[in-house]
Amino acid sequence: MPYTIKMKAIPPIIYIIICATLSSCFTGVDSTPRISSADVDAAGISDSREMALMQAVRDTPPAHWAPGKEWLVDDDKIALIFAQPAVGADSLAGHRIALVSKRNVTDVTGRQTVELLFRSDRGDSLCYPTGIDAESFEQRRSLEIPFAINLDAVHTADSLLRGCRCFITTPLWYEANGRSIHGLRHVPVTIDSVVAGTSNLPLRVAFSADEIPGEHFVWLTYGTSRAATRNFDRLFSFSDPRTNYPQISDHTWQLITRSQVAVGMTRDECRLALGAPSSINRGATRAAQLERWLYDNGIYLIFEDGILTRYRK
Repeated sequence: MPYTIKMKAIPPIIYIIICATLSSCFTGVDSTPRISSADVDAAGISDSREMALMQAVRDTPPAHWAPGKEWLVDDDKIALIFAQPAVGADSLAGHRIALVSKRNVTDVTGRQTVELLFRSDRGDSLCYPTGIDAESFEQRRSLEIPFAINLDAVHTADSLLRGCRCFITTPLWYEANGRSIHGLRHVPVTIDSVVAGTSNLPLRVAFSADEIPGEHFVWLTYGTSRAATRNFDRLFSFSDPRTNYPQISDHTWQLITRSQVAVGMTRDECRLALGAPSSINRGATRAAQLERWLYDNGIYLIFEDGILTRYRK
């Protein structure tokens, strides 16, 4: 729903001149790249304790994998990775597979490559030809099993996070039935459990909040790969963000926790309320320095000398 500022009556010709000036002031000016997580961290949304805690949640080098290590299959497409014939491999979703052994085999070119042998909880024998030569396999720091979730990482995350009292910084919550809702941000929550999620979002973190009844959850990633875009430090903070901004009034903070903005808010306040924008355009008029913040969902904010004057949300 668009929001506009109420203006006093202005002669038509003056109004046209003002609109033309504001519309053209962003033409041909610099556009900043996407604000990084470091910029958000600088605003006090997260600190290094969250990152340090989750360092233990990582992939073990595959050369160190021991028999019995388990994965939860997330998708029946996992049948595509196994050597044929793999009886029953096309219906493994929801089942566990455990490593039996590793072996080196010689391919048609004479190269030594590694195969991983698994057994499912139904008793299926499965062979995964990794295509990785033996020397490289020994040196790899991690190896993903496609369409499966590393249960060691899930168990480690659960032991670290279960019972933690922290503050959630994302408003994208899910109810127990999987329905997404727009929750609050920067409010205290207690983490109840961490269970397996999906192969793309491997951790499902269930939590309870003081201000919204019922159990909710968010999806988490871990590690340092490009796919790790929803790590714990991006979504939670152990310290109360409110204490970092004593200058923000209680009324404005209530707007921030509900992801709402209002004319007169500062850039820091808007970033806390909506997160970092996808891009920022800067320009100027004779009267003020202007910024237009653009978000991927169509929201835009316009600031004059650092103060929000117009927005669409």
